[in-house]
Amino acid sequence: MATYKSGFKKQSAEQMLLKVIIGIIIAVFAIVLVAFIYDIATKNRYYSDYTHITKYAEIMTQTDESIQIEDYIVYFYSGSCTACESIQKKALREMAGIVKDGGKVFMVNTDNMTDREPKKAEFEDVIEENLLVPSVVVVQDGEYYEYVSSTTAVLELLESINDGAYEPFNE
Repeated sequence: MATYKSGFKKQSAEQMLLKVIIGIIIAVFAIVLVAFIYDIATKNRYYSDYTHITKYAEIMTQTDESIQIEDYIVYFYSGSCTACESIQKKALREMAGIVKDGGKVFMVNTDNMTDREPKKAEFEDVIEENLLVPSVVVVQDGEYYEYVSSTTAVLELLESINDGAYEPFNE
């Protein structure tokens, strides 16, 4: 193999191409490894990872070791809701961030509620709307604060809470 005047060996086009291919393979491997580690490190990727409320009567009175929880959110979904499925990953990612920062998140699968009527009607009187899925109820200082429904509104609310931009939780 020939050498340059500075003493370095000349490389053929095949050797250079081989080095580029090896570099690309190493980069792809590194990206896959980082994604895998992130996936493992990220908790709360399923609805079942959260505490579920099964009675409408208990939605506004959550406790932790018999101490009333003052600030929390309740996420409503249904197993048969296509809109819930469409935002599931994004919503769970935002909720995982909320929990990581010390927030409380509870889930309600409306298909599994044990006290349907009249408790559901009483709950709808509190939120002053018919309960739709997906939706979120915000409880602040132990009192009902806000209700949002629709995929866009739910994701925007969860993002603002996760980002620390939601005023009621930052007072």
